[in-house]
Amino acid sequence: MPFTASDAARVDAAARAALADLRPAGFSVGVVSGQDLAFAQGYGFADIESGKPQHPELRQRIGSITKTMVGLSLMALVDEGRLSLDDRIVDLVPEVTFHGDGGDGSDIRLRHMLTHVSGIGEVATPEEMKEITPSLWSDTPDTDLLGLFPNGVTLEVPPAFKWSYANLAFALLGEVVSRAEGMTIAQVLQKRIFGPLGMTSSDLHDMPHPDLTTGYHWAPGEEAREFAARDGTPIEDEPTADGKNIRGKYQHVRGGGAAGAVQSTVPDMARYAAALLRRGAGIVKPETFDRMVGPGWAPHERLTSWGLSFDRSERHGRRTFGHGGGVLGGWNSMLIVIPGEDLALIVHCNTAFDTFEQLNKRLLAALLDAPPPNLASPTDIDADVLAAAPGVYEALPGRLTNFRIMGQVGRIQLSAKDGALRLHSRRGPWKGGFTLHPADPQDPDLFHLDDDPIEPSRVALDRAPDGAVTGLRFDRLVHMVRADAVKGWV
Repeated sequence: MPFTASDAARVDAAARAALADLRPAGFSVGVVSGQDLAFAQGYGFADIESGKPQHPELRQRIGSITKTMVGLSLMALVDEGRLSLDDRIVDLVPEVTFHGDGGDGSDIRLRHMLTHVSGIGEVATPEEMKEITPSLWSDTPDTDLLGLFPNGVTLEVPPAFKWSYANLAFALLGEVVSRAEGMTIAQVLQKRIFGPLGMTSSDLHDMPHPDLTTGYHWAPGEEAREFAARDGTPIEDEPTADGKNIRGKYQHVRGGGAAGAVQSTVPDMARYAAALLRRGAGIVKPETFDRMVGPGWAPHERLTSWGLSFDRSERHGRRTFGHGGGVLGGWNSMLIVIPGEDLALIVHCNTAFDTFEQLNKRLLAALLDAPPPNLASPTDIDADVLAAAPGVYEALPGRLTNFRIMGQVGRIQLSAKDGALRLHSRRGPWKGGFTLHPADPQDPDLFHLDDDPIEPSRVALDRAPDGAVTGLRFDRLVHMVRADAVKGWV
């Protein structure tokens, strides 16, 4: 749909309100309409201490959006017949060894790694769980991929058993692409992405730059401090720049940067988004791009799923795809493409903070002029579901592949009260509990959670043939199974 002056005013108003309410250091917003950057504006500060204002043409560390560029480069090699999605990682990078209950890695194909179902976890081995930051980030430039895996990779589960976001898998994919091309992954992205699209202010050098915004972060909350104390991890109190935002330091992505080291600007990312709206024009074949944004891993058709390096979702009744990115110490980014409207939203925020997702939700709703959701009555629930759903649920096995789930929510308990279902998590934003609302009268197992006035979370029940509720699924591709041996806490 064409982007109008009233659309621009609505996005601008939402951005200004979010800056005041959420209090990040600053952010820039871009809207692509068709092939044009139709809106670009900065809000707040690029550097608080000097008073430097945010601006769309300033550089941002875009984090894991980098993965989509690596994925496109790999798929271009597939187009050229130089790689296949069925290629095995043990053949392409034989120096890295795999071990554990999930096997020796011989069944891991490139397609598994692109969709985050390889079985590779948050870090390479259980021993590294004690200090995750040094396993993924470095104070000095680090292009040594093999240095990430001195003791190989522990696989807790076999490929295609479960979805688990894996930075290390994309570090390996970057090495695969680099070896196939005979150049560094930074040079590959220049050849395949930045050069053809005219992205002259983008690179994967992973170095401080005069035009890079200053990164800030927030102090850990009370719950994070309690979690760290139980884990024996000290938390240092840091001074703030403005009473809220703490100046971060530049840390490098380990292993070559393919997992998230690109720097870019809003105008450059608009060129990238325009190419995605043109089905990967100039990078891969249109049919290849369609495959990349198709359902590569989609265990539930109504919830968020994953393509070949892109996430996929339905938001405000529109199909979307894209990716987010977070960089330790101070940067968060988001790219959301809405192909049916010929629109894309770019958000570059120089703050790593808990409510970045809320910023994205506000801006997307304003862009699409989406009304607040009208949730069904929580008591309009199938009687069989009300009887069968209560219980405790936990993630499928694996500490390495469950690290984020354990830190963000832990276990989930569903309980019945006054003819409705309530959901409580052990930790995180759902700890205080929210009510489930039926999301579709034709699907009694799909619910909205009244946790957000703009875009409520979605929850789906898994059922056995006899009607028993055996698990829960969430939009973040989290799958939990019933744990009857665990006592509820609500």
